[in-house]
Amino acid sequence: MQFSKAFQYKKWANDELLMFGERQFSQLPEKDATFFLRILNHTTVVDSLFISRISGEPEKYQSDNTVETPTLAELRQVIEENDAWLVQFTESVTQEELNRLITFRFIDGGFGQLTVEEILLHLLTHGSNHRGMASRVLAENDLERPGDTFTRYLHQSEPTRRQLINEQ
Repeated sequence: MQFSKAFQYKKWANDELLMFGERQFSQLPEKDATFFLRILNHTTVVDSLFISRISGEPEKYQSDNTVETPTLAELRQVIEENDAWLVQFTESVTQEELNRLITFRFIDGGFGQLTVEEILLHLLTHGSNHRGMASRVLAENDLERPGDTFTRYLHQSEPTRRQLINEQ
C-alpha cells in the first residue's frame, strides 16, 4: 500500500473526529474537554516534531505537548497543516528517501535513529491510538463519535468498491 493513501486516510480521520468534537464540544465536562484537546494536541506536536526531523527544519517544540491548551480552531489549523504536509510528502516520496536514516534527539534527551519509513509508520499508529482515546471521551459522555475506520474511508473515497460487491 502506498503511504499517500494511508496519510490521506489519517487526514480524513482527523477531520471526522474534529468535526464530531466541534459539534459536541460544549456538551463535554471541562475535564474531558481539556483531555480531548490535549491528547490531540500531543499527537499534533509529535507529528510536527517528526516532520521537522524529516525535512531538516528546526523543531518547533521542546516537549511532546504544549504548556497552553489550544482552542479547537487552533488545533484544527495545525492538524490540517501537518496533514497537508504529510499527504504531499508521501505522494512523491521515493524508496531511497524512505530508507534514509535520521538521527535525532528525543524530547527526553536520548538519541534515536529511525528511517523515514519507520517515522511515517510511527505517525500513523500514534495518531490512530490517540484519535481512539479522544473518540472514547465522546463515547463516555454518550455523545456521537465518528466511524473512522480505514474501510469506511476507502468505501467513501472509492465508492465503486461497494458497488462491485453489491452487484455480484
